Amino acid sequence: MGPLVHWVADPPALRRPVLIVSMEGFVDAGAVAAAASLFLRHRWQSTLVARFDRDALLDYRARRPTAVVDSGEVRRVEWPELELYAATVDGARDALLLVGPEPDMAWQAFFDAVADACARLGVELVVGLGAYPAAVPHTRPVRILQAGNSVAGATLPDIGKITSYTGPVGAGTALQARLGERGIAAAGLWAEVPHYVAGSPNPTVVLALVRAVLGVLGTAVDTTELEAATKLHREQIDEAVTAHPEAAGMVAALERHVDAGEEEAELASGEDIAAEIERFLRQQD
Repeated sequence: MGPLVHWVADPPALRRPVLIVSMEGFVDAGAVAAAASLFLRHRWQSTLVARFDRDALLDYRARRPTAVVDSGEVRRVEWPELELYAATVDGARDALLLVGPEPDMAWQAFFDAVADACARLGVELVVGLGAYPAAVPHTRPVRILQAGNSVAGATLPDIGKITSYTGPVGAGTALQARLGERGIAAAGLWAEVPHYVAGSPNPTVVLALVRAVLGVLGTAVDTTELEAATKLHREQIDEAVTAHPEAAGMVAALERHVDAGEEEAELASGEDIAAEIERFLRQQD
């Protein structure tokens, strides 16, 4: 296997860079992490510096390329890409963003390639983004938890920790473990998405995750658009819940659970409720 990283530009001189990792795949409820990384990439006017070898890492049968056909002619084929961007950010630290689909194969080689890139660019911290469905109401502040490798320690001291988990993980979490073996601090930020709207875009959770990343970097960006989208989204969910008494009862029960400070709760039975709410949201502009 040849080199997995193909540099398309000279790596920039970065100040104490933090690498933000957001890979589509497992787990990203409502595509929250993907939306947060896309927002930051554009806000920071990031520059593409490297691509990973898609032929070595991706299964095109699982992630089909898309074609643009016009007047009977195939104009172009768009391929899935796993890319590395760099951005100069206000504050003491700059940023790198690793975005694209989770590799389908050659994970170990991919992890080593990322670690080598981190060493080359002087990365001090790697932060992965993710989101999962949780038994929480949309009416309370979004909770974000962290879990890091042995090197990370108290890297993100103002964010609560995932106290216990045993189960399957995605490439992002496995990458954090490998980076720890290479002496690179890495942690994941996990946003909780209300389970009854976990299948729909959620600007409220996106905004919370963006703010968490900005807090790690000690910087700020204009989030006016996200704030407006958050307000509208809240109004739409409130309207949908109000129209369904059973949904309103479920949300009230979740509010009592969260307000009582209880750590665990059974997911309120509500697949039909969730389907109705998400159908309502899809009908909105």
